[in-house]
Amino acid sequence: MSGVHGIWNYQYLKDAAFDMPGAIGAIGADWSRWVGRGLRKVDAALAPPGPIPVAYYSDCLFRGVRMGGEDPRRLTPFGQELLAAWIEEVRLAEVGVAAAPLVPQGRLTFALRSMVQWFTERFGQRSLRIVSATVGELAAYFDPESPAARLQAQDRVATMLRCHRPRVLLAHSLGSVVAYETLSAHPDLEVDLFVTMGSPLAMRTVVFERLSPVPQGRGAKPPGAAAWVNIADRGDPVAVPRHGMSQRFIDVVRDRETSIHLVDPHTAKNYLRCAELVEEILPHVTTRSA
Repeated sequence: MSGVHGIWNYQYLKDAAFDMPGAIGAIGADWSRWVGRGLRKVDAALAPPGPIPVAYYSDCLFRGVRMGGEDPRRLTPFGQELLAAWIEEVRLAEVGVAAAPLVPQGRLTFALRSMVQWFTERFGQRSLRIVSATVGELAAYFDPESPAARLQAQDRVATMLRCHRPRVLLAHSLGSVVAYETLSAHPDLEVDLFVTMGSPLAMRTVVFERLSPVPQGRGAKPPGAAAWVNIADRGDPVAVPRHGMSQRFIDVVRDRETSIHLVDPHTAKNYLRCAELVEEILPHVTTRSA
């Protein structure tokens, strides 16, 4: 079993004094502990997995400052454009308001401020913080002026997969986008089970239509993934639209909706220890404690 992390993971590298092996070891130990807690809830005899190899790419997207967060004005012009598109899709799904033109690049305009205010009033400051941070890192990943970052992130995932050859690949948040594109670009990389958690892959103008390869109608399952399962908290502001994965991609075996946490519905910690994930990976976990 291996993983691909999502947003807000640059801290691992800082905490490891910028030692990459140290950062990878730390995040892998955390993922193993969180998955182990979920397994023990189901069966106390199940041994926790060893350190989970996690493809680390956060440094590929780092631009010297924490992007997004609570203040969308810290986003790049491209990031502001993505944020406007994100909120507009959420607004369409929630209240059926007709789509407005994207906010012009260059500054946080009155139109975008109004959109941010609507989103915050409806979903709260915490959700805005999560979405803004996700958009900030997505903007770095999709930035047409810096395509090397996108390829470098995918190379990190491909290298990890070739090294460890996992049967199960867990991909969280933005990591689901990087993992999807990596598996699609390298059909020789095969996994028995591809699990996306808290994924924005189905967001049309923000992610879906920017994917490579560009979806023709509905998106395709990565050729090397024997089975694809998606797990989304119904309150996760990143995993939108609801049930979007099975609607916009073919051959998604299960598109599972759950509640992983009432006030913290997006973090990897809560997804990795949720009952739905345990149910999916249990057939691949055979080790029991003595």
